[in-house]
Amino acid sequence: MGFEDYIANDLDSSINYLIRYGEPHPYYYNCSNIKDPFAIGMKRPFWGFYFLITGIILMAIYIPCLYVISRSDLMKSSCYKIMFFLGFLDLCCLSCNSISTGYLGIIGATYCSYPRFIFFMGGLGCGCWMGSCSTCIVLAINRCCDINHNLSFRKIFIGKNIYITMMFPFIYSIYSVFFCKPILFNSNYMSWFFNPEIGLEKQNYISIAHTVNNCVVSVCTTCLYGYLCVLLFFKNRHAQSDSLSKTQKQIFLQSIMICSFNAIAAYIYVYMQFFYSPPTVILIGQLAWQFAHGSVGLVYITMNRSVRRKVFEILIPGFIRSGMRGQTGTTISRPVVSAVGIEPKGNHITATSSGTVF
Repeated sequence: MGFEDYIANDLDSSINYLIRYGEPHPYYYNCSNIKDPFAIGMKRPFWGFYFLITGIILMAIYIPCLYVISRSDLMKSSCYKIMFFLGFLDLCCLSCNSISTGYLGIIGATYCSYPRFIFFMGGLGCGCWMGSCSTCIVLAINRCCDINHNLSFRKIFIGKNIYITMMFPFIYSIYSVFFCKPILFNSNYMSWFFNPEIGLEKQNYISIAHTVNNCVVSVCTTCLYGYLCVLLFFKNRHAQSDSLSKTQKQIFLQSIMICSFNAIAAYIYVYMQFFYSPPTVILIGQLAWQFAHGSVGLVYITMNRSVRRKVFEILIPGFIRSGMRGQTGTTISRPVVSAVGIEPKGNHITATSSGTVF
């Protein structure tokens, strides 16, 4: 199969085809030979309820965090503009790798159990995964530029340039969702695969775009954050301010924790694409994929005190908060949520170490 054949195969196996014709391609995804799709699956109630419940919890944490960020001074930082877009992709992925995975695992579904639903969710999940990978690379480059002010291309993140920069991962996300092969659920392994297991040769379901994506994000994420580690090591040795060191460390820790699970999941899924993987490795890959997206909300709620405080204000009713303040006999002032490296000072915003709201 040549390169042009792979491109044509991707188009025929994409959500784009489903939207145009109302059903997946009748040759590549024909379920007529599968009499009972549930009979070839396996009910996985333990892991099913795990993914369903943890998915609901992770989304319940993540959504208020994004809401707080969107209405705060955090959005003045290019870093959090990137993270906000990443959050939208993460929520789409969680709907696939957690909510849908949990339900389909509980009932023991395979692709032919709900072909249109699984096909659509697989396309959305895989496409947003690829989009989040590209966004994580942009985020890593942004962190490098914020720490190393001598990088000439750091201007792509300053001012309105950030919106032009973000068009690249946005367009790539649209391409990945609508024009690439979807992953399809298989309850036997409690994970998602390109091959629907309907009797056709495996080469019909090879996704070059997904493989290249995972290889690139694995290498780029490792290299960029390795570079960041070196930068922070030398910068902290020569830092003149302890507060600057703490700020840079907080930026670094939040960013690297957000992207580390992406790298782990990418490595495992590249391996699974070409080599036999035991069920344990497949399950670890599925868990890594879940936390590649779900861990972001946990990072916000545990590592960003301003976001955590505002989220609690949203989730805890006012009369309970008033009662808590009454018991302590004090009134707690609520400063405007600020970006990491941007602290409120009176009615003004002071710049980051780079001298800009970056």
